[in-house]
Amino acid sequence: MEEVSKNTLQQIKKENIKPIPKWQFLLKDSLVWGLFAINLILGSIGFAISLYILGSNDVLLDTSLVKNAWEWIILSIPIAWILLTILFVFIAYYNFKHTKEGYRFTVVKIFLMNIVVSIVLGVVMNGFGLSQKLNTIFSDHIPFYNHTMDLRSDIWMRPESGYLAGTIVDINSDTKILKIEDLKGKIWDILYQDATVKGRVVLELGEEIKIVGNAVSDNVFEASEIRPWVGNGRQMQENS
Repeated sequence: MEEVSKNTLQQIKKENIKPIPKWQFLLKDSLVWGLFAINLILGSIGFAISLYILGSNDVLLDTSLVKNAWEWIILSIPIAWILLTILFVFIAYYNFKHTKEGYRFTVVKIFLMNIVVSIVLGVVMNGFGLSQKLNTIFSDHIPFYNHTMDLRSDIWMRPESGYLAGTIVDINSDTKILKIEDLKGKIWDILYQDATVKGRVVLELGEEIKIVGNAVSDNVFEASEIRPWVGNGRQMQENS
Protein backbone atom coordinates (compact mmCIF):
# COMPACT_ATOMS: atom_id res chain seq x y z
CA MET A 1 0.00 0.00 0.00
CA GLU A 2 2.86 2.36 0.84
CA GLU A 3 4.44 1.65 -2.53
CA VAL A 4 1.15 2.31 -4.32
CA SER A 5 0.64 5.59 -2.48
CA LYS A 6 4.17 6.65 -3.26
CA ASN A 7 3.80 5.87 -6.95
CA THR A 8 0.48 7.69 -7.04
CA LEU A 9 1.96 10.83 -5.48
CA GLN A 10 4.87 10.72 -7.90
CA GLN A 11 2.46 10.40 -10.82
CA ILE A 12 0.43 13.38 -9.55
CA LYS A 13 3.56 15.53 -9.28
CA LYS A 14 4.87 14.38 -12.63
CA GLU A 15 1.64 15.20 -14.52
CA ASN A 16 0.91 18.27 -12.40
CA ILE A 17 -2.57 16.99 -11.60
CA LYS A 18 -4.70 19.40 -9.59
CA PRO A 19 -7.89 18.60 -7.65
CA ILE A 20 -11.15 19.77 -9.19
CA PRO A 21 -12.66 22.63 -7.11
CA LYS A 22 -15.72 21.80 -5.07
CA TRP A 23 -17.71 24.58 -6.71
CA GLN A 24 -17.46 22.80 -10.07
CA PHE A 25 -19.09 19.69 -8.61
CA LEU A 26 -21.82 21.82 -7.04
CA LEU A 27 -22.39 23.70 -10.30
CA LYS A 28 -22.66 20.49 -12.29
CA ASP A 29 -25.07 18.96 -9.77
CA SER A 30 -27.18 22.13 -9.74
CA LEU A 31 -27.26 22.17 -13.53
CA VAL A 32 -28.46 18.56 -13.69
CA TRP A 33 -31.16 19.21 -11.07
CA GLY A 34 -32.19 22.36 -12.95
CA LEU A 35 -32.53 20.47 -16.25
CA PHE A 36 -34.52 17.78 -14.45
CA ALA A 37 -36.94 20.39 -13.05
CA ILE A 38 -37.28 22.20 -16.39
CA ASN A 39 -38.11 19.04 -18.30
CA LEU A 40 -40.54 17.95 -15.61
CA ILE A 41 -42.35 21.30 -15.96
CA LEU A 42 -42.31 21.02 -19.76
CA GLY A 43 -43.76 17.53 -19.49
CA SER A 44 -46.50 18.88 -17.23
CA ILE A 45 -47.27 21.66 -19.72
CA GLY A 46 -47.46 19.11 -22.52
CA PHE A 47 -49.88 16.97 -20.55
CA ALA A 48 -51.98 20.02 -19.56
CA ILE A 49 -52.31 21.24 -23.16
CA SER A 50 -53.14 17.69 -24.26
CA LEU A 51 -56.01 17.69 -21.74
CA TYR A 52 -57.18 21.12 -22.93
CA ILE A 53 -57.19 20.16 -26.61
CA LEU A 54 -58.94 16.86 -25.88
CA GLY A 55 -61.56 18.63 -23.77
CA SER A 56 -62.28 21.33 -26.35
CA ASN A 57 -62.29 19.22 -29.50
CA ASP A 58 -65.69 18.68 -31.12
CA VAL A 59 -64.43 15.75 -33.16
CA LEU A 60 -64.57 13.52 -30.08
CA LEU A 61 -68.34 13.91 -29.94
CA ASP A 62 -69.30 14.90 -33.48
CA THR A 63 -68.05 12.32 -36.00
CA SER A 64 -69.75 14.18 -38.84
CA LEU A 65 -66.79 16.57 -38.82
CA VAL A 66 -64.48 13.87 -40.22
CA LYS A 67 -64.59 11.43 -43.13
CA ASN A 68 -63.07 8.28 -41.66
CA ALA A 69 -61.63 6.69 -38.51
CA TRP A 70 -58.04 7.61 -39.38
CA GLU A 71 -58.95 11.28 -39.79
CA TRP A 72 -60.83 11.09 -36.48
CA ILE A 73 -57.68 9.83 -34.71
CA ILE A 74 -55.43 12.48 -36.30
CA LEU A 75 -57.76 15.41 -35.65
CA SER A 76 -59.16 14.48 -32.24
CA ILE A 77 -56.06 13.25 -30.37
CA PRO A 78 -53.19 15.74 -29.78
CA ILE A 79 -50.59 13.21 -30.88
CA ALA A 80 -47.79 15.79 -31.25
CA TRP A 81 -48.26 17.08 -27.69
CA ILE A 82 -48.46 13.55 -26.29
CA LEU A 83 -45.18 12.66 -28.01
CA LEU A 84 -43.55 15.84 -26.67
CA THR A 85 -44.78 15.02 -23.17
CA ILE A 86 -43.22 11.56 -23.37
CA LEU A 87 -39.96 13.10 -24.64
CA PHE A 88 -39.79 15.61 -21.77
CA VAL A 89 -40.55 12.90 -19.21
CA PHE A 90 -37.78 10.72 -20.65
CA ILE A 91 -35.26 13.60 -20.54
CA ALA A 92 -36.31 14.38 -16.96
CA TYR A 93 -35.72 10.72 -16.09
CA TYR A 94 -32.28 10.82 -17.73
CA ASN A 95 -31.30 13.96 -15.81
CA PHE A 96 -32.57 12.64 -12.48
CA LYS A 97 -30.70 9.39 -13.02
CA HIS A 98 -27.46 11.39 -13.24
CA THR A 99 -28.00 13.39 -10.06
CA LYS A 100 -26.10 12.58 -6.89
CA GLU A 101 -29.12 10.78 -5.42
CA GLY A 102 -30.28 9.16 -8.66
CA TYR A 103 -28.50 5.87 -8.09
CA ARG A 104 -30.75 5.13 -5.10
CA PHE A 105 -33.81 4.67 -7.34
CA THR A 106 -34.62 1.98 -9.89
CA VAL A 107 -35.53 2.85 -13.48
CA VAL A 108 -39.18 1.96 -12.85
CA LYS A 109 -39.39 4.18 -9.75
CA ILE A 110 -37.85 7.15 -11.56
CA PHE A 111 -40.20 6.81 -14.54
CA LEU A 112 -43.25 6.41 -12.34
CA MET A 113 -42.26 9.41 -10.24
CA ASN A 114 -41.77 11.59 -13.33
CA ILE A 115 -45.03 10.44 -14.90
CA VAL A 116 -47.06 10.95 -11.71
CA VAL A 117 -45.60 14.43 -11.09
CA SER A 118 -46.21 15.46 -14.73
CA ILE A 119 -49.81 14.24 -14.59
CA VAL A 120 -50.57 15.94 -11.26
CA LEU A 121 -49.00 19.27 -12.31
CA GLY A 122 -50.68 19.01 -15.72
CA VAL A 123 -54.10 18.50 -14.18
CA VAL A 124 -53.56 21.48 -11.86
CA MET A 125 -52.40 23.71 -14.74
CA ASN A 126 -55.40 22.72 -16.83
CA GLY A 127 -57.75 23.25 -13.88
CA PHE A 128 -56.52 26.83 -13.44
CA GLY A 129 -56.86 27.58 -17.17
CA LEU A 130 -53.12 27.90 -17.72
CA SER A 131 -53.14 25.32 -20.52
CA GLN A 132 -55.65 27.37 -22.54
CA LYS A 133 -53.60 30.56 -22.08
CA LEU A 134 -50.36 28.84 -23.08
CA ASN A 135 -52.03 27.24 -26.10
CA THR A 136 -53.28 30.66 -27.20
CA ILE A 137 -49.80 32.18 -26.78
CA PHE A 138 -48.21 29.37 -28.78
CA SER A 139 -50.90 29.69 -31.45
CA ASP A 140 -50.36 33.45 -31.78
CA HIS A 141 -46.56 33.46 -31.80
CA ILE A 142 -45.32 30.13 -33.17
CA PRO A 143 -45.52 29.72 -36.97
CA PHE A 144 -47.39 26.61 -38.18
CA TYR A 145 -48.43 25.76 -34.60
CA ASN A 146 -52.09 25.38 -35.60
CA HIS A 147 -51.19 22.94 -38.36
CA THR A 148 -48.93 20.74 -36.27
CA MET A 149 -49.84 20.95 -32.56
CA ASP A 150 -53.46 22.17 -32.36
CA LEU A 151 -55.35 20.85 -35.37
CA ARG A 152 -58.72 22.38 -34.54
CA SER A 153 -58.07 25.04 -37.20
CA ASP A 154 -57.86 22.28 -39.83
CA ILE A 155 -61.34 21.15 -38.81
CA TRP A 156 -63.00 24.56 -38.67
CA MET A 157 -61.35 26.38 -41.57
CA ARG A 158 -63.27 24.60 -44.33
CA PRO A 159 -65.94 27.11 -45.45
CA GLU A 160 -66.47 25.20 -48.69
CA SER A 161 -67.53 22.21 -46.56
CA GLY A 162 -69.70 24.28 -44.22
CA TYR A 163 -67.29 24.91 -41.31
CA LEU A 164 -65.84 28.28 -40.28
CA ALA A 165 -64.25 29.78 -37.17
CA GLY A 166 -63.07 33.18 -36.07
CA THR A 167 -63.42 36.17 -33.77
CA ILE A 168 -66.42 38.51 -33.80
CA VAL A 169 -65.33 42.01 -34.89
CA ASP A 170 -68.73 43.59 -35.52
CA ILE A 171 -72.39 42.89 -34.69
CA ASN A 172 -75.58 44.20 -36.25
CA SER A 173 -78.48 42.95 -34.15
CA ASP A 174 -81.09 44.54 -36.47
CA THR A 175 -80.00 42.77 -39.65
CA LYS A 176 -78.73 39.68 -37.75
CA ILE A 177 -75.33 39.89 -39.38
CA LEU A 178 -72.02 39.28 -37.66
CA LYS A 179 -68.62 40.14 -38.99
CA ILE A 180 -65.85 37.78 -38.00
CA GLU A 181 -62.14 37.62 -38.68
CA ASP A 182 -61.38 34.00 -39.44
CA LEU A 183 -58.28 32.12 -38.31
CA LYS A 184 -56.42 33.25 -41.43
CA GLY A 185 -57.30 36.93 -41.02
CA LYS A 186 -60.09 37.10 -43.60
CA ILE A 187 -63.29 39.08 -42.83
CA TRP A 188 -66.64 37.30 -43.28
CA ASP A 189 -70.27 38.44 -43.04
CA ILE A 190 -72.17 35.82 -41.04
CA LEU A 191 -75.94 35.64 -41.57
CA TYR A 192 -77.30 34.17 -38.34
CA GLN A 193 -81.01 34.98 -38.37
CA ASP A 194 -82.04 31.31 -38.53
CA ALA A 195 -79.00 29.93 -36.67
CA THR A 196 -79.09 27.93 -33.46
CA VAL A 197 -76.82 29.70 -30.97
CA LYS A 198 -75.42 27.36 -28.33
CA GLY A 199 -76.03 28.40 -24.72
CA ARG A 200 -72.38 29.07 -23.89
CA VAL A 201 -71.93 31.45 -26.84
CA VAL A 202 -71.99 35.17 -26.05
CA LEU A 203 -72.45 37.24 -29.19
CA GLU A 204 -70.14 40.12 -28.36
CA LEU A 205 -67.01 41.70 -29.77
CA GLY A 206 -63.94 39.55 -29.27
CA GLU A 207 -65.88 36.30 -28.79
CA GLU A 208 -64.30 33.32 -30.54
CA ILE A 209 -66.86 31.11 -32.27
CA LYS A 210 -67.23 28.11 -34.57
CA ILE A 211 -69.93 28.13 -37.20
CA VAL A 212 -71.72 25.36 -39.07
CA GLY A 213 -73.55 26.42 -42.20
CA ASN A 214 -73.06 27.23 -45.86
CA ALA A 215 -70.75 29.58 -47.76
CA VAL A 216 -73.04 31.83 -49.83
CA SER A 217 -70.20 33.67 -51.54
CA ASP A 218 -66.49 34.38 -51.17
CA ASN A 219 -67.00 36.38 -47.96
CA VAL A 220 -70.61 35.65 -46.90
CA PHE A 221 -71.51 32.64 -44.76
CA GLU A 222 -75.02 31.58 -43.73
CA ALA A 223 -74.93 30.02 -40.26
CA SER A 224 -77.17 27.18 -39.15
CA GLU A 225 -75.39 26.70 -35.81
CA ILE A 226 -72.94 28.79 -33.77
CA ARG A 227 -70.76 27.07 -31.17
CA PRO A 228 -68.19 28.32 -28.65
CA TRP A 229 -64.57 27.94 -29.74
CA VAL A 230 -63.72 25.97 -26.59
CA GLY A 231 -65.84 23.09 -27.84
CA ASN A 232 -68.66 20.81 -26.77
CA GLY A 233 -66.20 18.54 -25.02
CA ARG A 234 -65.32 21.33 -22.58
CA GLN A 235 -69.01 22.07 -22.03
CA MET A 236 -69.68 18.43 -21.16
CA GLN A 237 -66.82 18.51 -18.61
CA GLU A 238 -68.13 21.69 -16.97
CA ASN A 239 -71.67 20.35 -16.77
CA SER A 240 -70.33 17.26 -15.04
